[in-house]
Amino acid sequence: MKPKSISIIIPTHNRVRKLERLLASINNQQIPPDEVVVVNDGSTDYTQGFLEDWQKRTHNFIPILLNLPISQGPGAARNCGIQLASSDAVAFTDDDCIPHHSWINSILNSKEWSKPNIVGIGGKVLNYRKGIVSEYYSFHRILEPPKYIQYLVTANACYLKGNLIEVGGFDEDHRYPGGEDNGLSFKLANRGYRFGFEKRIEEIESCFRGRGRYDNGFDCS
Repeated sequence: MKPKSISIIIPTHNRVRKLERLLASINNQQIPPDEVVVVNDGSTDYTQGFLEDWQKRTHNFIPILLNLPISQGPGAARNCGIQLASSDAVAFTDDDCIPHHSWINSILNSKEWSKPNIVGIGGKVLNYRKGIVSEYYSFHRILEPPKYIQYLVTANACYLKGNLIEVGGFDEDHRYPGGEDNGLSFKLANRGYRFGFEKRIEEIESCFRGRGRYDNGFDCS
């Protein structure tokens, strides 16, 4: 079922500089989302102050902010975002990513939604700069969906919200990144749902440095 509205959900923890870059890229989307939900997962830097100022600015979408007093991990933060979102589809990306300006447009107009039992679509995640770890991730396609789309990577994925609610969202036992992405997809797949791959939403660049709670390895600062 093709979604009619879309919310972006972003968990964040102590990476305010990269978060600022991500939110700037969302402001430049060809088609804006209906909502942007940022869940501050217990950051101890100046993330909260930055986000409170961001929420007061004028946007072409509804900005929604939740500040969690204690870090609960990205899975729990995303689940909070799902509950706050009012759109029928939720797109996920990470606080160190830079989505292509046609990201939302490509998601909403993907032909993958017309296929039977499709509840989510995803695309590639490209490294922002060159580096040993970045090239290793790219060569082994670690942040790309598998060939037969067994699961989606939340750096670049969109799900129908109702189906996420149906399976209880992400597993909150994963307090650090890794495992919650495919765990969610497997829960949906076990109910007979399928996932699509949209080539036009492949241009999300990831900028990991390998430091901190939400890092997975890309070097880009």
